[in-house]
Amino acid sequence: MPDAPEFPLDLKSIIRDCILALFWRKADIIKFMDQSGCQATDLSIVRAPNSELKRHEIVAEVFDRLGRRSDRGYTTFQTMLSRLNEWTYFDPYWFDQQAKLDRSHAEERLAELRRMLAARNAATRAQRHAADKASKVHEAAQQRSALLAEFQQLALGKIKPQKRGYEFEKLLKKLFDEQGVAMSEGFRLVGEQIDGAFKFEGENYITEAKWQDASISTEALYKFAMKAEGKMYGRGVFISVNSYSNEGIRAIVTGKMIRTILVDGEDLTIVMEGRLPLAKMLDAKIRAAQLRGDVYVHPITHANKLS
Repeated sequence: MPDAPEFPLDLKSIIRDCILALFWRKADIIKFMDQSGCQATDLSIVRAPNSELKRHEIVAEVFDRLGRRSDRGYTTFQTMLSRLNEWTYFDPYWFDQQAKLDRSHAEERLAELRRMLAARNAATRAQRHAADKASKVHEAAQQRSALLAEFQQLALGKIKPQKRGYEFEKLLKKLFDEQGVAMSEGFRLVGEQIDGAFKFEGENYITEAKWQDASISTEALYKFAMKAEGKMYGRGVFISVNSYSNEGIRAIVTGKMIRTILVDGEDLTIVMEGRLPLAKMLDAKIRAAQLRGDVYVHPITHANKLS
């Protein structure tokens, strides 16, 4: 069997109808098919001097020969389709003077061809869009999987703590970028170091990332909260692989305007496993801080993580 695709039967049928509605002379039918890419062997029987084939038999014979070619005549049929889609000429001799052809019928057949072609093109675009979307989803899943593997390697603790912290910052930037929340590189202001910053839902957030084997100290959290509070409408996201102490959390919320939300390794893993997009993880934490004053919540259950 040939490997070339079969040209759709419904399109073959409307092409046939259009040819018979536009051309009265057999020679004109053959000329149209010749100019559309039919080969000499496709037309040999209909061009025979003693041929007595009728108009519709000429079209049927050539279409049959095209279908038996190794390429199934696909390109030739496509050329016919394209030419008819743009067709505007109605020979006045056959349509008006001799009245052998009906212009309204020919126009109706061409209009039907155009409707069918437009519908197929729309379906093809939709299929390509769906395939492209599926490909992007698959690619994103692979990227998340790679980041999760990298995160797990860092957790094994086989590199020095200082380098591990640097690699953790790089991993976070890649994760944020992959999730469509662009994070800037770290930068230094007078008297303070900022690990990064990003914009989310119109608000700017500064970030600090820590990879420590123990819970983040009250002092570290308090210093970061002061960095966020010292900025115009400042907000901050503190990211730690491990948990936070109750004392540290109380230090940044008790009697203060809440400017900081807390993210831990479990939250990051939820994103890298594809269980929740980064944007929804952040939104869950921001809403909990705004509506309940809770800065450390589970992004799926929304439960407070304070022990």
